[in-house]
Amino acid sequence: MLLERANEVHWTWLVYLEMFVAGVAAGAMVTAAILEFAGRGRAPLARTAHFLAFPLMAAAGVLLIVDLSRPERFWHMVVMSERLLPILKPWSPMSAGTLLLSAFSGACFVSFVDALVDVRRVRLGGWHHGRTIHGGPLGVAWATISALLAMGVGIYSAVLLTTSTIPGWAHQVMIPAVYATTAIMTGMAAVVLIQAVRRQVDADVLSIAHANRWLVGWWLVTLLVFLLTLVGGPSARIFLTGVPLFTLVAAVVLAGIAPFVVAFFRPSGPAVRLALSSVLVLVGGFLVRYAIVMAPQSH
Repeated sequence: MLLERANEVHWTWLVYLEMFVAGVAAGAMVTAAILEFAGRGRAPLARTAHFLAFPLMAAAGVLLIVDLSRPERFWHMVVMSERLLPILKPWSPMSAGTLLLSAFSGACFVSFVDALVDVRRVRLGGWHHGRTIHGGPLGVAWATISALLAMGVGIYSAVLLTTSTIPGWAHQVMIPAVYATTAIMTGMAAVVLIQAVRRQVDADVLSIAHANRWLVGWWLVTLLVFLLTLVGGPSARIFLTGVPLFTLVAAVVLAGIAPFVVAFFRPSGPAVRLALSSVLVLVGGFLVRYAIVMAPQSH
């Protein structure tokens, strides 16, 4: 007997745009954590990552609220309307994701303020330039917490997809892996892009850009494994035909192949190369999320 869903899933462009923006923020915080662990927590590149992550999470929150059928009641996702107490449902992927986003946004905000303190834009009592969170033992601890929350944010939406019953999403264990790698590589690319546009390419920027090339290679592996798991199964017609297939191929070409070509041929100075490669990675990462979110809905 053929069963048909009565309540069709309808996730608009706001949803995959939120996933992309939140993923970039998560990747930026992972980048900052890597620099913190290397003793570079107060480096210009780390500050750029901290300045970037919180505004992106604020934008992601706005996108989620606007996508609600009743945006003015968004607070019902966090607080019980009867008791005005926080909603704690760790067994619910939606509730757990809301708590995770809130905690990560708070961590991003603290690092954002710390970066403002470090550049002497803000002073809060004993919290001042020369006495910041980042750049010391406290920074390492804070970076560890932030990185763990960032990885959670990077994969939570993928887990939400795979716990559904929608063909193409259900039980696809490789989607979280693809999302996690996409988040980190696009976050790194965004931070490098900002510094390249500002013509502030130093050793930290070059090191992160080099690490990101290796990460893009790993992203290609995870994406290939994901596609191989589809072959011969019912999800093959969802992702491996038509527009979804074209989108995935374009993502591989733009983010996985073109940046290596740019780095190999060296058509211009390092700032231009890094900026171009970063844009390509960001576009490719966006296309992957688009294909994964929208393809099952078209069927």
